Amino acid sequence: MEEARKKKSLKKLMLVILAQLALAAGTVWFFDPFYQYHEPFLGLETVLNDRDNQMPGTVRNFEYDSVLMGSSVAENFDSAYLDEAYGCSTLKIIRASGSMADLLYYLEMAQEEHDIGNVFWCLDLFAMNAPAEATLPGGDAPGYLHTESILDDIPYLCNKEVLLEKIPFMLAYGHAGINTGGNGYNWARGKEFAAARAMKAYDRWGIAVEAEVEQRAPEENSGLVLENIRLLEKQIADHPETSYHVFFPPYSMLWWDCAYVNGELEERLYILEETVSMLLGHENAEVYCFQNQASIVCDLDNYMDMVHYSPQINQYMLERMAAGEDRVTAENRNQLMEEMRDMVEWIVQEGIYLYYGEMA
Repeated sequence: MEEARKKKSLKKLMLVILAQLALAAGTVWFFDPFYQYHEPFLGLETVLNDRDNQMPGTVRNFEYDSVLMGSSVAENFDSAYLDEAYGCSTLKIIRASGSMADLLYYLEMAQEEHDIGNVFWCLDLFAMNAPAEATLPGGDAPGYLHTESILDDIPYLCNKEVLLEKIPFMLAYGHAGINTGGNGYNWARGKEFAAARAMKAYDRWGIAVEAEVEQRAPEENSGLVLENIRLLEKQIADHPETSYHVFFPPYSMLWWDCAYVNGELEERLYILEETVSMLLGHENAEVYCFQNQASIVCDLDNYMDMVHYSPQINQYMLERMAAGEDRVTAENRNQLMEEMRDMVEWIVQEGIYLYYGEMA
């Protein structure tokens, strides 16, 4: 009798455990904060605040016909503005490193699920000499998020952190209107954009610079740059029905001075020139450049570090592109490179000292 009671108690315990696991899994499936199975329903807001965990699911499961791509400098764009200006429905595709291969991984996933009319690509220069092999799936996001099978989703469906943190945060953010609508992944809330803040990211006082720093020849790393250019060119050539709006965001004068003192200036200018040259060879690609706009680049009050600018700069770029301004063409690309060289020369010879003072 005692043995029978033990077996019965154990069976009840197992049933209770299974019921609790089923309840947890059902709750996670319903709210689905990583959007692994579906878009929000029953009036729940779409909250995009966890890019690495939410990116695979949103790419697979959301309804859209255009994408806005880039690294963390692209997160503060208001994609709703693009929807209105271009008459489309835009999904943000963000990868922290911004590497060409990782962004193409997500873009190709999107193209498998949707007919993509527009690709708005905030193209970082540093993406063009990053490793040309995708690091996804893997890295920051669990591998199960990158598969469509539910069989490997137990770590998600029965997850204490998802239940007690991710879902409550999603509901709270949705109620407060944070990271909703076109402001998915926006991180600017509470951040300081000011010269003093930006200068903390660059120890210019600790750098002793000779009258002229020898610059590394671009050819030393051109193989990797050209490989990334070929990856981008293949993507554009393989999808002639898609319009590619490629734009180069403005990094601060700190980034350009840092390139100079590290002997990388010629390499970065080479990346810009070669990438623009390739893009101009495709009818379905438009090119815009904001790197040469000294009024932005040389005003450190626009930045919080060497590359991250305020949301006002994000909006400025979208408005200028929608109006057809700052477009690079075959006729003005040489002028663009001349302006870049003039601006950088002024930065390293004079402009940087307006903030840091003359070096001893």
